[in-house]
Amino acid sequence: MRVQFIRRVASPTLTAQPGQIIDLPDEQALKRIKAGHCTAVDQPKARLRDRLPGRRKEDAGPGDKPLDKLTVDQLKAYADEHDISLPESNKKADILAAVTAALEERQGTQQ
Repeated sequence: MRVQFIRRVASPTLTAQPGQIIDLPDEQALKRIKAGHCTAVDQPKARLRDRLPGRRKEDAGPGDKPLDKLTVDQLKAYADEHDISLPESNKKADILAAVTAALEERQGTQQ
């Protein structure tokens, strides 16, 4: 890890002046950073999409979307995961109605 020294350091294994940039093994660099001798120079930058709020969608699954926004295939997968029987029709409206009815029925039995 590349580090830039903040203060003068002199030891049997290392000598550095303020502002000097040196490549150190990660373990040694972390110890020096923690001690306040230096700062990391080449820390990996966060990708732009990770820095923008609400842009992290990698771990979003069908459960994170409203049911009416799911595709027919996603609705079928959702129904399969939740043991919901579906009508023979492949229309989104029919599948959505069956899933919604089953979920409402389950919520009614839990209360």
